Amino acid sequence: MSDQERSDWSDKDKIERVYREQGRELWALFYAHCCNADRAYDALQESFLRLQQQNGKDKKPILDPRAWLLRVGRNWLRDVARRQRVAAKPSEHLEFFPDANPEIEHEMIRTELQRTIRESLKQLKESDREVLVLRYSLSWSSNRIAEVMDSTAAAIDMRLSRARKRLAELLEKAGITDD
Repeated sequence: MSDQERSDWSDKDKIERVYREQGRELWALFYAHCCNADRAYDALQESFLRLQQQNGKDKKPILDPRAWLLRVGRNWLRDVARRQRVAAKPSEHLEFFPDANPEIEHEMIRTELQRTIRESLKQLKESDREVLVLRYSLSWSSNRIAEVMDSTAAAIDMRLSRARKRLAELLEKAGITDD
């Protein structure tokens, strides 16, 4: 593949192929970075939009589109996070329902549990979130994670064990137990 072919990303089929092959993995890595599914999807879309805008003129060729997309998406997420730190934030509140409805109560408990887990994940190092998301969101094996993270399966198993332990400690502090 010539440098011109590597840097010309105006071919829709070429971009769609990369999206099919790499999109889910990139989304998971973006999610591990920000702990927000919608924002991770936005980062994925922004990355591919910017890839499509690459026309090869006066730009370095993109030799590894996955690495390029990952870098662009993470930079975009950092920019969004910086902007949000200075923006006004809405206050969180719970709506109380006058009638006791077991389905609504169950849904509220589930939603609160998910929120607590997301908040606990945010407190972990990004590398811990990455291995947990790849294992439990994408159901990847240790071998597959090791391949993507340029590591060994044994090292990934150790990282998973430590990350699970750290997450369990955070959840316990938040009042979540194995019950």
